[in-house]
Amino acid sequence: MYCKRILILQQSNSRFAERNKELCGLVKLINNGNDVTTVTVFVTNADVHSLGQWWVLLAFGHNYFARQLDTLNNCVFSLPTQSLDKVSCLLVKREDKCYESARAFVGENACDILSRQMEQLVTSTKYEPDDATPYEQFVASTSNFYDGVNVQALKARSDERYKSVTEYSNAFERFYASGGNTDYYDSVKAEIGRVFVQFPPYFPLIRKYPESFFVRIDFPSSDRYFVLGVLQSKGQIRYICYGLPAEKQEISDKDFVYIDNSPISFWMLFQDAKTGQISALNDLV
Repeated sequence: MYCKRILILQQSNSRFAERNKELCGLVKLINNGNDVTTVTVFVTNADVHSLGQWWVLLAFGHNYFARQLDTLNNCVFSLPTQSLDKVSCLLVKREDKCYESARAFVGENACDILSRQMEQLVTSTKYEPDDATPYEQFVASTSNFYDGVNVQALKARSDERYKSVTEYSNAFERFYASGGNTDYYDSVKAEIGRVFVQFPPYFPLIRKYPESFFVRIDFPSSDRYFVLGVLQSKGQIRYICYGLPAEKQEISDKDFVYIDNSPISFWMLFQDAKTGQISALNDLV
């Protein structure tokens, strides 16, 4: 049965982050009915210049796995099919010994168990890089499993991507139609999580803001795009961000904030994750 989960890694040891930045990332897990669980790991703001190895540790209920990462930029590997109802994850840096650097979980939290067993899990695991070609890894990371060139399958994949945007827009509208009496992010986190899985990370803004994650969403049949992201503080989602490339020097809507960034600057809206209200957020920009 097809199932997908996404975990947001939260820094637990600042030693392994770039100076003055917060280490963060995503772990994407997919069961697609092919007898494997496909894992994709993306990490940003990690100090990659220091010596040592990066590992990811995973607990699926009482099943534990360790895997050395050959890249922090969308490392893809496969495990025997696992239930995704209860998943815990540690990002580990191995130097003279193993150190936890970030963690995440969904369902039952087994991160402390992984932390106690990380030396044993890492030292007992032999590093065996995937034999998959770069194309096969791309197919796995985007969940495009098909035989041959299937135009209809490609179209369905494209439609699914933009369906996730529509679903988020509908959740956005339902929140305000209901009077906005609940926590905004809690009411839309399933929909926004699907958007994060379907679209590619936008690294220039991820690098700009500690504890952030952004994706780039291209408009169909156009060269225009926008960005969607979240800003965290102390492990909690604080703001949802919507950005348009700053093609104009000024914009008439006073709620937009100009974000100077390279290679592209943006006009950005910041939405309070709790109340759903727009915030200028001038103290962060």
